[in-house]
Amino acid sequence: MNTTTLTNEGTLRVTKNATIPLPGTFTNSTSSVVSGNGNFYIEQDWVNDAIFNANNSSVYLYGDSEQFITSTNGTVTEFNNLILTGNGSGNNKKKTLQNIDTRISTNGNLQINNRELATGTNQLIVLNNSENAISNNQTPGVEGFVSSLPNGYLNWSTNSTNTYLFPVGSSDGTSRYRPVTITPSSNDLNVYSARLNNTSGDTYGYNLSQHDSQIEELNSLFFHSIEQEVPGYNASVAIAHSPAQDQTWTSLAQWDFIQNNWNSLVPVDNSTIGNYNSIVKSDWNFSNPAHPYILVNLVDELNIPNVFTPNQDGANDTYLVSGKGITEYTIVILNRWGNVVFESNDITDPWDGTSKGTPCVEGVYFYSIKAKSINKEYSKQGYITLNAN
Repeated sequence: MNTTTLTNEGTLRVTKNATIPLPGTFTNSTSSVVSGNGNFYIEQDWVNDAIFNANNSSVYLYGDSEQFITSTNGTVTEFNNLILTGNGSGNNKKKTLQNIDTRISTNGNLQINNRELATGTNQLIVLNNSENAISNNQTPGVEGFVSSLPNGYLNWSTNSTNTYLFPVGSSDGTSRYRPVTITPSSNDLNVYSARLNNTSGDTYGYNLSQHDSQIEELNSLFFHSIEQEVPGYNASVAIAHSPAQDQTWTSLAQWDFIQNNWNSLVPVDNSTIGNYNSIVKSDWNFSNPAHPYILVNLVDELNIPNVFTPNQDGANDTYLVSGKGITEYTIVILNRWGNVVFESNDITDPWDGTSKGTPCVEGVYFYSIKAKSINKEYSKQGYITLNAN
């Protein structure tokens, strides 16, 4: 189309059977203006170099071979409804953004069905704030998903505390659908971005050997990139995994660009996303804005000392239990008469050998500890010797 005004209020179909250059491809070029509330059925590529007013229209990319959404002059298409169908497999399952970002309008929807929308290094931007603006087939093995390469993302504008399902995946190497959900804690407008990186963190310099002491094992198959555009707002973030295909993971970690290592995000919760297990970081404040997140297993450890000497000599002056991977903790310490002299729910809170500010006498005290990690529960009782000498 060159220097043309087209208003589609019905159905426009561009097929590979057409006797035109680039059969099956819809090309909007030069100073053309395309608008309307009708349906556009495109069997090959969508090339938009001019004005496309989506209005209430629906664009169906229904081809059985790989289709491209592109522009030769950098024009970004904003679709109303974008619907992906077709029967191709492998690369022919893809609808690919080629050198251009693409938007879904504030009232529009993205229906992925069982196709792959490949953004590459580009951005797919969903402006519709509804948590129902994106839909996909979630049947195991034939899920539809959005894939991206580094710098590419699925971006979604949010304005509610509902749960937004980001159907991210990848067909590079082993095909994986590993979605993310984000549940904002505020109705304020924000934008969240997600991508599945279908490779080891080592590939991009996020070395799996560099991590804090709480982490025992990290997922070498994939990791996710998740970002928040407007800082200062909390949201719950959940990342899916398949125990049968990925092994079982019990916690999350995030890459710290200052320390150059993976840091555990405990405490976390276990849940599900559709047919997948998930790890949830509730009410996350995005305090470290770095985007890489990874599934991990933590070291389980609870160290309980049995003697301390609160004599103010600077050595072993307090009684402190230590642990790794501990998510819940309670300690109660009793004297020989059964009176509580110390109690706490914080594993980092030491007992200084006093009760209500008064030094306790030398002797043996009884402790009761209940603690929990992702993998196990602890119930410990025993004796502490307080030696003031």
